[in-house]
Amino acid sequence: MKKIRVAVCDTDRVYRERLAEYLIRKKSRQIQVYAFSGKRMLMDQLKSQPVDIVLYGTGFEPVPSAGESLFIRMTEEQSGEEGAIFKYQSAEEILRQMYAYYLRQRQKNLGSSRKAKEIAAIYSPTHCMMQTPFALAMAQTLSEEKQVLYLNLGEWSGFCPWMRPEYHRDLADLLYLLSSYGGQTAGILESVVHSYHRVDYIPPMTDAQLLAETEAGAYELLLQMLVEKTEYDVILLDFGIMVPGFFALLEQCSHVYGIVENCPWSRLRWQQFEDSLMKQELEELAGKLECITLELSDYQIMEEEPVVQQWVNGKLGDRARAVRYGNHGED
Repeated sequence: MKKIRVAVCDTDRVYRERLAEYLIRKKSRQIQVYAFSGKRMLMDQLKSQPVDIVLYGTGFEPVPSAGESLFIRMTEEQSGEEGAIFKYQSAEEILRQMYAYYLRQRQKNLGSSRKAKEIAAIYSPTHCMMQTPFALAMAQTLSEEKQVLYLNLGEWSGFCPWMRPEYHRDLADLLYLLSSYGGQTAGILESVVHSYHRVDYIPPMTDAQLLAETEAGAYELLLQMLVEKTEYDVILLDFGIMVPGFFALLEQCSHVYGIVENCPWSRLRWQQFEDSLMKQELEELAGKLECITLELSDYQIMEEEPVVQQWVNGKLGDRARAVRYGNHGED
């Protein structure tokens, strides 16, 4: 995958170096970063080797546009100016807004993405506590070879504290923005999405009642946008409750992984779920199901290590890789 070339330009050495360091640390696989302390150095670079994005602040105004580079001004005050970013906010928010401007420009130049997508779903009719840990392990496994977006559609998902303590926006905000702006989707996803160890994800709703009350059309519009207007290879849906339009969403998936505990009661509930699909004449969907039986010991963690990476490197990760590469979830 071609890296995005980003120039960080500011005469404030501390600010310039810290922002460049953050971009390198956070997105080294996607971004190649250059840092410039003077305008002449920047212009020489643009003449010899163009960059995709120029973030310019103190000491660089005005900067004449050059070639196809996207110039984004970093302002000293919050202004809401189009094509500008407030420089004194979190580096993560700067990164998110930078991507939003860049992808908006790219979509204008190239049109909607036509990249083939794989849509996969993970669901536990028994509400197995290992469902989301398995889903996160699967997402990390897939990210070793593909660009992955993980979307949690569960109530009380519980995984946010593993990533970071709080978010400015979540899935509810994304659905609202899509409904408000209609087809103008450029930059909307980028304002909500976060990353963790190569996997992009959207913070789940914190209001479970809202998750259930959202109309089916909103979820369908979201999935359509993700398929048609993003560059992800895999969209991984982690279901909790049967959200409105649940079966219609599952029918769009190429794989549906069902998670159950290893006990007779769980197997009976899984059988009932399969029987319900046949009664609704959803035979094609039933044929996509793959039942994954997990043991409670697969979930065990040690507090001294990052919990998600323990799942990836432990038994859950082994199961995810076995499922992905053809062992049908069997030990």
